[in-house]
Amino acid sequence: MPSLMVHLLTAYKFNKDSNTAFFIGNIAPDSISTWKEKDRSHLRDRSDRLEALIRLARAYEDQSDMDQGILLHLFLDYKWDIGPMKGFIEGYQGPGWLQAYRYEIGLASAWLYHHTSWGQRLWQQMEAYPKGLLSNNYSFIADDIQGLISRNHTWHRDNNIGPSPYYPPAFVEEFTSKAVADFKDFLSQYK
Repeated sequence: MPSLMVHLLTAYKFNKDSNTAFFIGNIAPDSISTWKEKDRSHLRDRSDRLEALIRLARAYEDQSDMDQGILLHLFLDYKWDIGPMKGFIEGYQGPGWLQAYRYEIGLASAWLYHHTSWGQRLWQQMEAYPKGLLSNNYSFIADDIQGLISRNHTWHRDNNIGPSPYYPPAFVEEFTSKAVADFKDFLSQYK
């Protein structure tokens, strides 16, 4: 599970000219607050996670922009979970890896927000997006999505911190560029 700004950077690299619904889709799956439900919605509870992503990609032939953003979110989480997050967990020494991990991705996210030419503007656009348009095929709740956007926009704006020493900007840039290329291949193979 990368940070929200890592999701948005990936989305921006995939299609910087896309509409606001696409970018909201790229963070909407994290609007679920319970870990058990989040693991289910992110397909983390499945031994066939990649196959489940393939079936999901094929299930929605005519995806809305938000749906495509959600699919990119789930794909990026899969790639991050089996790579950078797994490496962090395996290399972490001491109790409570989750708190240390969340701190590192928070540093990376805040740094991106304050050091991209588009981050602050995009969060403003997402926050202004009409709640009534937040419909999709995945049943995320519009109020939860709006709450996620509002809370995280405020947090990012108020925390000019980072970068992460564990996930430095060069690493994040390289990882997200590769993830975009992999997602394009994924879509061409399975849609």
